[in-house]
This record gives sequence, structure tokens and C-alpha cells, in this order.
Amino acid sequence: MATDSRLFQSTARLMSLPLVVLAAGLSTRYGGLKQLDALGPDGEAIMDYNIYDAARAGFSRIIVIVRSEIEDDIRAHLSAIVGGALPIDYVQQSLDQLPEGFHAPPDRARPWGTGHAVLCAADFTDGPFAVCNADDLYGPGAFAILHSHLSSEQRASGGALVGYTLADTLSGSGSVSRGVCVLSKDGLLSHVDETQGVHLVDGCITGQSLDGNHVELSGDSIVSMNLWGFTRSTIDHMRTQFHNFLEYHASDTSHEFLLSTAVNGQIQVGSTSMHVLHAKDKWFGVTHASDKDQAQTMLLKQIDKGVYHQPLADGFAPLVT
Repeated sequence: MATDSRLFQSTARLMSLPLVVLAAGLSTRYGGLKQLDALGPDGEAIMDYNIYDAARAGFSRIIVIVRSEIEDDIRAHLSAIVGGALPIDYVQQSLDQLPEGFHAPPDRARPWGTGHAVLCAADFTDGPFAVCNADDLYGPGAFAILHSHLSSEQRASGGALVGYTLADTLSGSGSVSRGVCVLSKDGLLSHVDETQGVHLVDGCITGQSLDGNHVELSGDSIVSMNLWGFTRSTIDHMRTQFHNFLEYHASDTSHEFLLSTAVNGQIQVGSTSMHVLHAKDKWFGVTHASDKDQAQTMLLKQIDKGVYHQPLADGFAPLVT
């Protein structure tokens, strides 16, 4: 994959514990750029609160995955909110960032998926790192437990996924997609079942599996909201998986290389293990435009409780070293 030598300015930065923020999405269902939607009272986006929580938990560097057409806007926004509190690097996820010998079809418009985005970021890390979505608010406790795992000797036995209770992650505005976690007897992740069209109807949570089958889900199920911790071993295996994926799908205009699918494959062959960390925080995010009002209300409640500063930039200021 293509790299940018400007990101390799110091060994210290490479050896820090980074958080990768996935901000290259198309926001198709939302009808606008979710990554920068002003949900906080002073124009803050959800991404800003995640970075703040990560910084307080000990993550010392941010890598933001972007598309070229939105990079300048995201840079300007984060510069105004985060300032110099911690280094932020920007990595473009483009269709032509592929292993040697592969080329994107000329009529493909969709990105190659979350797995590809993580591989783009991995070119600029040297060690374990965390991954989160830009448009899901995970809470300070979630980043704290993930940082603790990645900083401990326990990470040598595998990465980690921070899971949430399904009933707490539903949208009141329409259906959502969720990765339902199945745990092994020892509490490790067995696999993630990607489920589409998840919604609550007459007290029952239903959805549809990727092969089109109707499924009923328990509200107590643990789901992935794409808050992961990865080791170098997991990433090395993922590169091989992406190469194999392209052998079959390089000419496809829509098929995506998903994180959950890659992790499932590694678990099945025994090349990696994933600890499941249970978040006690209240997750919330925006899938549909009509989710915005609820998200704004929840952020105000968190500010009233003293979880976040108003404006958030005032909270970042003391973190500047």
C-alpha cells in the first residue's frame, strides 16, 4: 500500500499507543457528513468526544482515516477543537491503496471496507493500537479498559473487542446493522454475526443475517460497535486475508473487506484470539438524521454531569504538553 513518509517523523511517535478513528465513511443513510455533524453545544462532533476520552485514558496519538475530499474539513475542525493536545495524523483511504498487482475497477466508488481502512492506518504504527468509529460515542470507561488491556502483558495472548448490550444500541428512528458477538466457553470471542435491519417490533428485536435469513435476537446480546484493540500479529494475518480477498473480489464494485469478517477468519483457524471487554458506559450514535436530536440531548446530559467540558476545547487545553 502507498505510504506517506511525513508520518514517520520520529520513533517515539511510532512507539506510542495510538487510536485509529475511522472517518472515511460515506454516511449514506444519514444524508450528510456524520463525521463533522455539530452535535455538541459548541459545534463539537462525536469524534471530538472520543478523542478526548481516549486522551484521558492514555492514548497518546490519533490517526484519522479520511477520504481525500473531506480531509481538509476534518483537519480544520480537529485543529480548532483538539489544538495541540496530542499529535494527529491523517491517512487517506483510497481505492488504489492495494497490494502490488491489484487495481480497483474503474467503476468502483465504495471504499474497500473497515478492514482495508485499518490496514491503511497500520502502515503508520509499530505495535498495538485501538480502532473506533467516528460517529459512535463509546464513553470514557470504554477507552480506559481498552487502553489497560493494550498496555498489559495480556495483549500478548490476543487483541480485544469492547462490547455493548444490544438493547442499549438500538435506534428509535429505524433499523441498524449490528455485529452480534458469540462467546466461547472461556469468554473469548468465538465469532461476530453481522446482522442487518435490526430493530425493535412489539417488544421483540429482529434482524436479517447476511444470507437473508430472519433472526430474532436477545436484548442482552453483546454486540460490537467497532471498538477494537489489535496486535501486530493480528494485522500481519489481516494483510494476508486482504490479499486473498482481492483474489476473488478485486473486480467487484461493492464487496467490502470487513473487520469482523477478518477477525472471524483468524479465530476459526486459531491464528488469533480476542478478549471481550464489557463496557459499562452508555453508548450512543447517529445512524439516521432523525437520531440527531436524541444525540444532542444525551451530550448535554453528559456535560451537566461533568463528564465533558463546555466547550470541549477547554478540556483539551490542560492536556497540552
